[in-house]
Amino acid sequence: MKQMRANKPSKKHASLGIVLATTLFLAGCQSELYSNLQEREVNEMISVLAVNGIEASRSTDGKGNYSVSVDRGNFSLAIAKLSEKGLPREKFGSLGKIFNSEKLVSTPFEERARFMHALNEELSNSISRINGVVSARVHLMVPEGSPFEDNKTPPRASVFIYQEAGQDLRPQIPTIKNLIVNSLDNLEYSFVEVALFEDNTSATATTSRRSMASFGGGIWNVVLLGLLGFIAWYGFKLTSNSSPKQRNSQNKIITKGKL
Repeated sequence: MKQMRANKPSKKHASLGIVLATTLFLAGCQSELYSNLQEREVNEMISVLAVNGIEASRSTDGKGNYSVSVDRGNFSLAIAKLSEKGLPREKFGSLGKIFNSEKLVSTPFEERARFMHALNEELSNSISRINGVVSARVHLMVPEGSPFEDNKTPPRASVFIYQEAGQDLRPQIPTIKNLIVNSLDNLEYSFVEVALFEDNTSATATTSRRSMASFGGGIWNVVLLGLLGFIAWYGFKLTSNSSPKQRNSQNKIITKGKL
């Protein structure tokens, strides 16, 4: 009876050790490529890697920053493929960061720059909420005039829009122009330019995530089958290695229990 109880913990500990070792091994195979990225840029990078047959994963720090990781064996190849597409993209400073409000005294030019930046951001946010718009950027150009000028340069505006794949936002262009015109004094309708570009990142990223999910599921199925096979083999080995006397004593104990 004592022999039977002594064998059970060894099997349990062996199986738990195998699962833990396998988990640590798979977790240690990932290497971080880039960090401090935006979600849209991460999805674009993952889709580019998936097209080139490189499996990648993303993680977040909970503060809006994302990172991309790949298998260690694909590290150099992943960097090369992303570099061919110009990823990750170069970071540019915005007016909101250049003319920040941390100074005790701001010049009129800085105050005006902050106001224009805030107005651009608000208009971009409003346009981004239109159905079918992935992202939008608004650039207002308002010349700083003088009351003594006879011929003032009129303000102008340009709108840069990424639309979802398969969407056609051309019927919405008059509405977008009117939104810009009514947000700025003396801005004429004809001086607002709207440029539309189709964004394939969202559709490609969705497809790549599905393929990676199925690929990852296949890997885990193979690992699980391998673990089950090893545990079964290990249990059979323990049973076969037990002496005839131990097996006879175990059978006697079971027989007495039935009686």
